[in-house]
Amino acid sequence: MPNRPHHSPLSTELLQHLVRLLRLRSARPARLGALAMTLAVFTAVGPSVYSAPLAPSLPAGNYVALGDSYASGVGAPPYAKGTDVQVENGNKCKRATAAYAHQVADRTGKTLDFGACSGAWTKHFYEARTPWKEPAQLDHLDASTGLVTFSIGGNDAGFAKILSECVTQPPFSNCSSDKELTDPVDSTIDALAGKGKQAGVYSYDTIMTDIATRAPGATVVAVGYPRMFTSAGGTGGPVPGRCQGLAKVDQRWINARTNELNTALKAAALRHGHQFTDPSDSFAGHELCGEGASWFQGLLNSGRFHPNADGHKAMATSVMNTLNDQQAAQEQPAAAQAQVDNMRPTGSFTLTRDGDQITLDASASTDTDGTITNVDWYIQHADGTEEVLTGAQATTTVPADQQVSITAVVTDNQGKEDFTTQVAPAS
Repeated sequence: MPNRPHHSPLSTELLQHLVRLLRLRSARPARLGALAMTLAVFTAVGPSVYSAPLAPSLPAGNYVALGDSYASGVGAPPYAKGTDVQVENGNKCKRATAAYAHQVADRTGKTLDFGACSGAWTKHFYEARTPWKEPAQLDHLDASTGLVTFSIGGNDAGFAKILSECVTQPPFSNCSSDKELTDPVDSTIDALAGKGKQAGVYSYDTIMTDIATRAPGATVVAVGYPRMFTSAGGTGGPVPGRCQGLAKVDQRWINARTNELNTALKAAALRHGHQFTDPSDSFAGHELCGEGASWFQGLLNSGRFHPNADGHKAMATSVMNTLNDQQAAQEQPAAAQAQVDNMRPTGSFTLTRDGDQITLDASASTDTDGTITNVDWYIQHADGTEEVLTGAQATTTVPADQQVSITAVVTDNQGKEDFTTQVAPAS
């Protein structure tokens, strides 16, 4: 059944008043015209009264939802029968009944063909997962498809591994400074954006082209990944001083690479005449360790670091808003492509220690195709706290007998960031 719109107290009172007027219609026929006008106005303001967006006019045909665990609904159980089979070679796609795809299907009135599957990489759009009896995801598409949504690329970029590594980092270290972890993420995002090739990774351009070939009449929405953390970083969860086990600087790094992945997906979608939605704004205030209740599962929850049921409601709303926003559909790809083509800056800084006093200078940082606009310093103290300073030069006080790890986050004029770390040993 379609989701029923939520009525505010004001709309309920208005409806009750209209019903009373209808009961008096035989005695007061002159009011019928006014009543009809009132009903018309009430209907016209529906989007501002109801929480659920109106269903847009879409091509005829079914709705195919593709992608990875963020699309299948990991973190928002229960899961459909046969998609959470905990035996060897059992299907573990974990297609949740609360996943955003079901809500979009309800709101658009379309029949859902749900092909998204936990653990999917871009290659699984082309390759069957035989042990799970899952076809190649693009095989769900044909000429009768009217709507397509998909979220893919996070597993190619290795975000699951990154999150695991970030959580287990010992004191005075962070995953954002480990080039063995970060370089593969950067190169994979480049490959997805078409700025290089990587074995087993299909570019977003290739995927967009093949979706259009298989479903030529469909409306296509590429769904980005919501940022998990607040811009300032937060604390909370089982590890003191961190957010669900992650240092603030690592929270920022994950957000930065999520932004880059979304930018690559957006540029490709717009270039191919498709639509893109970034759910991050829908999660504002509900990130991990944010001001409000989190719409992500935490470290100790099943489905950790995935949207919960409330998160999938936000993602569904984001998709529906994009489908209803004609201006977004007409957006030009040039600006998004310029962000993709923008080179990351190169951070560089000197650290001078004189007893308890530490002087920092990142003036040597460079940006080959723009300018450096901001430098933030993340100083990890022995007690587990993080001090954050701003400016190309900065000073901080750390007891001389304590080791300290300092990361400079260098931002260029198009918002891309580089992270570079030094450790000052105790004297």
